[in-house]
Amino acid sequence: MSTEKNIVNRYLYLVCAVVGLCIAGLFLALALRNKSLLKEHLRVQARVNFSNIVLIREWIAMHGGVYVLKGPEVESNPYLENPDLLAADGRELTLKNPALMTREVSELAGRNDLYSFHITSLKPLNPNNSPDVFETESLQSFENGKKETFLVEDTSNGTQLRYMAPLIVEQSCLACHAKQGYSVGEVRGGISVSFGLDEINKSLFHNYIIIMVLGIVSVGLLVLIMWVFFRKMQARLDKAQASLKKMATVDTLTNVANRASILARLSEGFGRHQRKLTQLGCLMIDVDHFKSVNDNFGHQKGDAVLKELASIVSGSLRSYDFFGRYGGEEFLLVMDGADEEKLAFVAERVRFLVENNLGSQSGLSGSITVSIGGTLALAVDKSIDDVIHRADMALYKAKELGRNQINILL
Repeated sequence: MSTEKNIVNRYLYLVCAVVGLCIAGLFLALALRNKSLLKEHLRVQARVNFSNIVLIREWIAMHGGVYVLKGPEVESNPYLENPDLLAADGRELTLKNPALMTREVSELAGRNDLYSFHITSLKPLNPNNSPDVFETESLQSFENGKKETFLVEDTSNGTQLRYMAPLIVEQSCLACHAKQGYSVGEVRGGISVSFGLDEINKSLFHNYIIIMVLGIVSVGLLVLIMWVFFRKMQARLDKAQASLKKMATVDTLTNVANRASILARLSEGFGRHQRKLTQLGCLMIDVDHFKSVNDNFGHQKGDAVLKELASIVSGSLRSYDFFGRYGGEEFLLVMDGADEEKLAFVAERVRFLVENNLGSQSGLSGSITVSIGGTLALAVDKSIDDVIHRADMALYKAKELGRNQINILL
């Protein structure tokens, strides 16, 4: 039984571990999926920001630039020819081209902690538009046909997402860039988009914590439910096994050992006797005139007699004596370590207790007696059949002597 429980426990541990790992894997996959979706969302957001700037640039380029009032903080673009214009009302205007607009909008967005843009080229007119390492590698890849680049890097200002896509030369761009040798359809540069990820990473970290806690709680609850379920199932199995074992080893009427069980115990004792480890005694007990009890009082009363007999004898034995129903109204008592004197003493005590108690406890007016035949296992015995045969012969001798007798045959 202990081995079976160990097997069930190992199986339970294995199932709980597998289920726990599967659930943990699912939550890990969920966390990684969230990270992947967030990364894709950031890529889309950067792509949208880039597209917005490009649309504004196209609108400005389509109209040849935009004139704004020139003031203390508005300077003329030194890279444009004749950028300034005097209005009819006397106000001075200066031309903002798409490149300058991109830089100034980027500076404005950066001051508001939104995002920043940087227009750049491998051949910039304005030194402020010179590319950094990421932008240089991106521009080179654009010339090889790549459509966009994406990077997350740690900077002195925190973790930054960087995105870059190319700017393609259109007819309106040639007004400023024809002298650089560009033609329509070529890559003349690109715009990089950057924004901070620190707040997003904090939120993502908190999300990981929540997912981890939910995963631990879910795994814990599931394992607990499985543990309770298996324990209840184990308890039911133990109960069923105990019931089956009882059915296999216990006589259902008298609740003492059945024939198979008592013979198995006798065989074990006979084996020890053959190895000269201990002596072995055997008593065969039979109810006197049991047939007349059934005929006169009915089989239910006969069953009651057998039950009470089993109870009386079981209550008078040592803890290591073994008592069971051999068949019908016959019972067998196996006694380890018994000599002839001990065997006779126990037999007489059983006979006396039965004579004085069995009738009244069974609800009968008269006394019910038993005849008992006993023997010891001898060196000449080949098997337990020899021991049982000799005990049976002793029982018949006790009946011949007038019943309610004991007889020990060696």
